[in-house]
Amino acid sequence: MPKKASTSPEDEKEQSQWVFLAEESALTQDTDNSKPVICRLRHPRTDDGAMFMFSCGDTLVHEIIVFQEEYRSWFVGQTVQEDGSLYLTTRVDPIFLVLPYLIKAEKKGKLMTSDQLVIDDDFPECNRLLSCTGLNELHHVCDIKGDDDLKAYRYNKDKTLLWLKLKVTKLADRLQEKRINVSSGAAAASYVKSLKTEAGSKDDCIRYAHGMVSDYLNEEVSQELQEYLGIQNLQDATPVSEPPTKKAKLVEKVDPEENYYSTPTGKSGSQKPKKESVAQKKLKQVDKSGMKNIASFFSPKVKKEAK
Repeated sequence: MPKKASTSPEDEKEQSQWVFLAEESALTQDTDNSKPVICRLRHPRTDDGAMFMFSCGDTLVHEIIVFQEEYRSWFVGQTVQEDGSLYLTTRVDPIFLVLPYLIKAEKKGKLMTSDQLVIDDDFPECNRLLSCTGLNELHHVCDIKGDDDLKAYRYNKDKTLLWLKLKVTKLADRLQEKRINVSSGAAAASYVKSLKTEAGSKDDCIRYAHGMVSDYLNEEVSQELQEYLGIQNLQDATPVSEPPTKKAKLVEKVDPEENYYSTPTGKSGSQKPKKESVAQKKLKQVDKSGMKNIASFFSPKVKKEAK
């Protein structure tokens, strides 16, 4: 049997490369020379595992989004990277990732400390969320008991909806400020004829921002937020009638009572004789005796019978 080819260190290095677009804050090393960490966490929307990256010192958390195409590779130095995927990092508020644990603990009716709340046997790296700077804002979604040395938390639905509403409103204002086209038929900027892109209405931006925030909420909380914001479903909304492309006819088509295309059979004294032209009058004065009718030149000739 032929021997299996061994993998060289250069091949292993090539296979362990990825192309990332990351924020500088996620890669800046801390004073203790710590490095960014990539791990799997429970996604708050799907409840399944997803890739996230913690910055140096676990102060910030970023979601990793992968853009893939079937036929794509990268040229890295003098090598070809077969995996042409593009990895993007986007910063996430850690409260969104902690919110499912808070809701789960609230159903038990107990107040818990942060280290008791964020425990997940399937995703043990979730304890890194406790070091994120954004968790000092937990009072926006929780009732807190205790002092600075020992704090216990319990999920508060009303506080959470108010906090999420502020998120949606701020995002919608940003969409309007940037004049982002949020309509269902949004076109690419290169295909827009006018340089001034029409911004969506306030309601359209609110609906679009709600969808963006709901990417980090489970279905139940997303529905509660939609009702809290007073957003109407598109299928339930009253359709706005578009103006007709052509002017509507004000008078219906009426057929004439008399047929003006048929030749009258009866005598009518009301019809006036047509005026003859000068050429027609001169033609009548010409002596036509001995002249043949022009139609006779086109009639078939009759063969004479042989005697």
